[in-house]
Amino acid sequence: MPSPWRNRLIWGAMILLLVVLAFKTRDHFEIYFAGVGKLDIRPVPGDDTLYLSWRGKIDAPMASRIAEAFERHKGEAHKIILSLSSPGGSLDQGADVARLLGRIRQTHSLVTLVETGGICASMCVPIYLQGQLRLAAPGAEFMFHEVAFRDFFSKKRDSSVPEKAIGSETDRFFEKYFEAAGVPQSWINSVRAQMTGGHEVWKTARELVDEHADIVQQLI
Repeated sequence: MPSPWRNRLIWGAMILLLVVLAFKTRDHFEIYFAGVGKLDIRPVPGDDTLYLSWRGKIDAPMASRIAEAFERHKGEAHKIILSLSSPGGSLDQGADVARLLGRIRQTHSLVTLVETGGICASMCVPIYLQGQLRLAAPGAEFMFHEVAFRDFFSKKRDSSVPEKAIGSETDRFFEKYFEAAGVPQSWINSVRAQMTGGHEVWKTARELVDEHADIVQQLI
């Protein structure tokens, strides 16, 4: 029979392990289970930079919040840094944000960034691709998957949609955002093959750089 001190030692080790796991995964839990995303705004006057950080789902009011922040500070900075950490979200809202960033690029330098511990999944990636310079921490995670058709009321994936329709819509999605950003067709073909059938494809920023995907342009 184990002695009391040995039991205490085992329980102590288990508690320590749980604390370490909770600390390492807390950012992902916060991002995945977040409701409305949050925009943090930090002008850096001496550096001629406006730092924006979006944390949470790609959903309204993301585009309007970024537009408001830009309008308020656009005369104070010529460089905009948009830091992202998001599990993805709405295709429509993501498209609105991408168009907004395209307009911002006409007058300002735009840098997109995924920092240490951050993820950029699904619709977050097309937003990230709007950056004229795209930075990421080596361990930052990116996720890619097929376009999902969802039931209007339940918001669950609609399994009745034919694979051909899903494939066609996904091809258009990659053409619109990935090809337009200079991502090589060979890399697109490879990741498209991996995601067929509803699979999620996860890559770290370092892996994307090593694969010459030209999604992440520089590690920080």
